[in-house]
Order: sequence, then structure tokens, then C-alpha cells
Amino acid sequence: MIATGFTFWNTSPHFRGAFWKVSSFLCFSAINGIVRYLSQTAEAIGQTPLPAYEVAFFQNLFGLVFLIPWILQNGPESLKSRHPALQTCRIALSAIGVVLWYTSLAYIQLAQAVALMFLGPLITAIGARLFLHETIGKERSLAILIGFVGGGLISHTAFSPGALSLLALLPVLAATCFSGATLMIRRLAKDDSPQLIVTYLLLFMAPVLLIPTLLHGVWPEPWQWPWLLMMGGLAASAHLCLSKAYASAEVSYLIPYGFTKWFASALIGFAAFAEVPSMWTCLGSFILMGAIISFSYVEARNPRVLLKAQ
Repeated sequence: MIATGFTFWNTSPHFRGAFWKVSSFLCFSAINGIVRYLSQTAEAIGQTPLPAYEVAFFQNLFGLVFLIPWILQNGPESLKSRHPALQTCRIALSAIGVVLWYTSLAYIQLAQAVALMFLGPLITAIGARLFLHETIGKERSLAILIGFVGGGLISHTAFSPGALSLLALLPVLAATCFSGATLMIRRLAKDDSPQLIVTYLLLFMAPVLLIPTLLHGVWPEPWQWPWLLMMGGLAASAHLCLSKAYASAEVSYLIPYGFTKWFASALIGFAAFAEVPSMWTCLGSFILMGAIISFSYVEARNPRVLLKAQ
């Protein structure tokens, strides 16, 4: 029985990819809940919430601690990447994305924020059409249009009338950054190991985020340290699982499994913060999920063709 299970695991890359993708997004959902808890609890007891960049700094710093055994075991040679420029671009996009994302979690319900991030792949497709002259086609265009209708329904109740609704763009902008980083992971995974990809992210994001932390950060309270340490462990696990997922299966195949984050975040929001997603949020989320599944299906069936600039 055990031998059969190992054989199935070794011969089923798509199953491995789905397993690692779901595991990764469960870890990310837990991180989202912790970020919201740190913000709400600090405000409730009259303390200044930790800035988003400071939370991200400690998350990456502690996440790196969990990877030190791998670094020591493999030596300095294990830190050499074949694509340092691509690693740099990915780290920059990830740093910007995580700051935007953590900022949005202080203002938006978990389920709403996560659902708005699903617009990322659709925005990426539009950007590819505008800047890379890629073809989209009628089916993809329809899926994108339906997806943005779903996004409109989600953001309809994100803020009360008259509020600074531009804050609703934060998850969308974060999603755009993460989408670019995801495509880079797919390319990096061909030559660099998952451990190396994660190590580079955590190793170099921490110094980048240290600068604003030193200039404008606040020293964490004693009750916040265990949560920051837990975030580090979850972040290391999430990025490692994500790298393994993209090394096992195609991006288009794995997209639907990312919806695990919405259901897990909605459950965390309800259980921990008594957040009940509105009818509009649920309806818009399911419409957006259906649009992304359709879009990824068309992508897999009819791969994009790059057109040369005229």
C-alpha cells in the first residue's frame, strides 16, 4: 500500500503540483489571518499597529532562520543562481507586492481582499497584450470581461460610500506584482532548486524592507514576537511549497487550486474575526473564479502566440 502510494506520487507530477499549491496557499491564508490579528489587536488595546513593511521584514527574517540548516548543509556553493538578474526582479516585485498586500489587510475583510487579488492573472493578460503584443482572442477577452464584472461586485461593498475607495486597488496592485513574480518562479524552477529560490527571496527581501523599518518602524511588543516568528515559519513553508508546485506542473493547470486561499481566508475571517462575507462578495468571487478557470482552460488549449512589434 505504501509502495503504491510512493509510486503514484513519483509518477504523478500534476498531483504533486496540486498538493504543493494547496499546501502553500493554506500557509499563506494563515499568514493573512495573523497580519489582520496583529493590526486589530494592537488597535483594540491602544497600541500602534506594526507597519506593513515591518511585518514583512520580520516575516522574511524569521523565515530565513528556518532555512539556515539547508544553507549550512549545502555550503556557499548552493547559493549560486544561474539567473541573478531574474532573481533580483522577482525579489523587487515580491517586496512591493507584500507591502501593498499587508497594508490592504488592515482595511479590508480577508475574503474581500483575497478575492480582489484573483484579478491578478487577468490584469497580467491585459498587460501582455499592451506591452508584448500577445494575442488574446474572443474567448479570453470574454473571460477577462466576466472576471472584472466579478471584481466590481466584490469591491461594491469593500468600503462604505464616501470612503477612500482607492484602497480597494491595493490587493489588485499586489496581485499584479505577485503574478509577475510567479511567472519568474516558473522560469527559475528550470535551473534553480526550490530551496534556492526561497532562500534568495527571504535573504534579500529582509535587507530591502529593513530600510523603512529602521526609519519609520516601531519596536514590537512582547506579545507580537511569537506571531512574527510563526509567520516566518509559515512563509518559508509557503514559498517552498509554491516553488515545488511550479517545478512539478504548469502554471495554467495550477491556477484553480489557488482558490483554496479564498475559502481558507473566509473561514479564518469568520472564525477569528466574525467576518461574514456579503452576498456581493460571494457572488463576485464565484464569478471571478469561474472566469479564471475558463481563462486558464483556454490558455492550456490554445497557447499564446507572441506577435512581433510592427
